Amino acid sequence: MLPRSMSYVDVHCHLIHPRFTGEEDAVAARAHAAGLEFVIVNGLEPRSNRDVVALCRRHSYLLPAVGIYPVDACAAVIDREAWQHPFEPPTVFDVDAEIDWIDSVASEIIAIGECGLDAHWVKDAAALAEQERVLRRLCAVAKRHDKPMILHTRKAEARTLALLLEEGVTRADFHCYGGKLKLAKRVAEAGFYLSIPPVVERSEAFQRLAQELPLDRILTETDSPYMGPDSGERNEPANVPRGVAAIAAARGETPSFVAEQVRANFRALFRR
Repeated sequence: MLPRSMSYVDVHCHLIHPRFTGEEDAVAARAHAAGLEFVIVNGLEPRSNRDVVALCRRHSYLLPAVGIYPVDACAAVIDREAWQHPFEPPTVFDVDAEIDWIDSVASEIIAIGECGLDAHWVKDAAALAEQERVLRRLCAVAKRHDKPMILHTRKAEARTLALLLEEGVTRADFHCYGGKLKLAKRVAEAGFYLSIPPVVERSEAFQRLAQELPLDRILTETDSPYMGPDSGERNEPANVPRGVAAIAAARGETPSFVAEQVRANFRALFRR
C-alpha cells in the first residue's frame, strides 16, 4: 500500500467513454480518494470535447483537454469502401470549425489534445496528409495560447517529433508511447515528455522505457479505460499509484521519490 499522502497525476484518460457511462462522477471520486491531485480528461471530437468540459466543471481536480483524434481528423477523406477494421469509420464533421472552437475555449483548458498522427489504423496518403494538416493547425492554436499538447503518435512517432520541431512546439507529452527506445530518448532530449500507463506492471516495453528514460521526462497516465494493470479489466485513474510503484520498481527507486518527480514534471509542463 502506498502512502495516502503522496500526490499523483493522470495526464491522459477518457472518462467520456461508453465504458464509463453513468459512472463518471464515481470514477472521479475514486481517483481523488486514491490520491490523484489532478486528472486530465481528454476529448477526441466535437461531442466528447464538449462533454469533457462539462464533466471537468463538476470536479476541481479534473482538468479538461480538448483536441481532434487523428483518425477522426481525417474522417472526411478516408476511403470508406476500403475500410477493413473491426469498427465503423469515424463520423465526418467540420474539422476546421472544431479547431476554431478549440481556439475559442483555449483559456478554459489545460492542454490541446488528444491529437497527433496515426499510421496504424490509417495508411492511405490522402488521409495521412489530412492528419498532418490538422495537427499543424492545432500546433498553431497551442502556440498562440501557450498551451501544451497531448499527443497520439501510434506508428508515426518519428514523423510526429519532426512535425513538432518544424512547427516550433516546445511543450508536449507523447502519451502511451509505443515506438523505439532510441527514438523515445530523442523525444526526451528534444525537451518533450513521455507518459507511462499502469500496464507498465506487466509490460516489458514500458518497463524498459521507465528504466532508460530520464526521470525528469516521465509522466504518468492511465489512458482509461485502456492500458490497465489487470488484463481484461477496465482501467481508471485510481490505478495511477500502481503505475508509479511499477515505474519505481523498474528503476530501483522508491515510489515516493518517483511520485514527487512526476509531480514536478507535471508542474513544469502544465504549470499547475
